[in-house]
Amino acid sequence: MEEKTIEEQEAPGKDKNEESEGTVKSVKFSPLKPVQTSKGEKSEGNLDMLLDIQIPILVELGKTEMVMRDILALAPGSIIELDSLAGEPVKITIRGKIIAQGEVVVVDENFGVKITKIANPQDRIKSVGQS
Repeated sequence: MEEKTIEEQEAPGKDKNEESEGTVKSVKFSPLKPVQTSKGEKSEGNLDMLLDIQIPILVELGKTEMVMRDILALAPGSIIELDSLAGEPVKITIRGKIIAQGEVVVVDENFGVKITKIANPQDRIKSVGQS
């Protein structure tokens, strides 16, 4: 018994080489092969390419909500009260995920953050990789 494709069964007089709209053809790909590394190279060597990528880090000092009237009234010297207390740890986040906590410090008249607690490496990698 001769096997026929779906196209041949649906359109018996049609030329096999003629393409029609909606025709599905199967494709075969060659199998993927593991990356070959030189003898002295570590298998994590490809990770080194990512180490120079810059990632924005956000240090959250606190939050508040204000009505539009108060926001429009802000001027130089205005004070905005935050929901956190002075001396309270600040959150250090990447893409919305907390990776560490720290405290605000002043270094040569510039603000900085001293890391006081850091998430374990596995949690940091998981949180940075998620969107």
